[in-house]
Amino acid sequence: MSMHNELLRSGFPYDITLGQRRVTSNPMDIGFGKKNIYVLCRNINLGIYIRVINWEDENLGTIGGTDLFQWPTGLLVDSEENLYVTDEAKHTVVIIDKEGNHLDTWGTHGVEKTQLNRPSGMAFDSNENILLSDTMNNRIQRFTKNGNHLQTIGEDVLNNPWGICVDSEDNIYAADWQNDRIVKFSPEGKQLQVIGSSGTEKGQLSRPSSVAVDIHGDIYVADWQNDRVQLFDRTGKYIQSFYGDATLSKSGLMYIMANPVTLRLRAMADFEKTQTLSVPMTVKVDRDLRLFITDFGNHRIQVYKKDAIELSEEQIAPLMRNPVLFTT
Repeated sequence: MSMHNELLRSGFPYDITLGQRRVTSNPMDIGFGKKNIYVLCRNINLGIYIRVINWEDENLGTIGGTDLFQWPTGLLVDSEENLYVTDEAKHTVVIIDKEGNHLDTWGTHGVEKTQLNRPSGMAFDSNENILLSDTMNNRIQRFTKNGNHLQTIGEDVLNNPWGICVDSEDNIYAADWQNDRIVKFSPEGKQLQVIGSSGTEKGQLSRPSSVAVDIHGDIYVADWQNDRVQLFDRTGKYIQSFYGDATLSKSGLMYIMANPVTLRLRAMADFEKTQTLSVPMTVKVDRDLRLFITDFGNHRIQVYKKDAIELSEEQIAPLMRNPVLFTT
């Protein structure tokens, strides 16, 4: 599919809920293996670890932990199913295998080009080099997987960048947290696009924490302080917002059915509040056009699935000067 064709958007129905409190407690980030899902959890009382679950929402245990991480923030899973975790307290990247064995740690604290200060979000480029938000140094850095420095981007543009992603053309998108916007860079580091401004209206952002781009070029932003995820098209035009539509996860249903008090409290509660997002931390999108939102405040992952048809130039009329949308 092309990133440059128009879409017939049919909808974005809710797909599934994964995780629950005590299993995926305060999910920071999410990564995908061949069979399993890895959820980076960070709760000072409930634990710091990577929870392993599967698509049936079964709890397969934890890997990592406080012996490896102090305050982990971002998670990446490579093609060999090794896991890369940024630790913003230690200013490092920790590498473990899928069983949790420690493979390597790299990174030192500082302001030099090879050093880090509170690293957060990560993304792979097409060569599986790591783009990393060097948050308190107000820049993005590119490293090989074993920590060799390759490039520095955005030093005069960004203010506390957080989440980051790379599209199919190796362009880089940074959630420019302190500036309430998304900034797009070319692979060479040239600024190409800015999306968003400070506020609560449609298309405005308040402390965006994550960004993802799908195979159509649509851009998803975790609008952290506004408790929503916003969708923009490749030109930066606002499309829609997601405020949460959570169903009960399989693991959550089992837990609640076994607890009469929880059942009573849920029956008495405002049901809408059981669905909505609370501090959405990370957005990820896969090639099946599933949108994953780590619903940090509600200890779960909300998943939507895009319903859209890519159109050829022959199927759609040229751009209009004064368009008016009507139904047919």
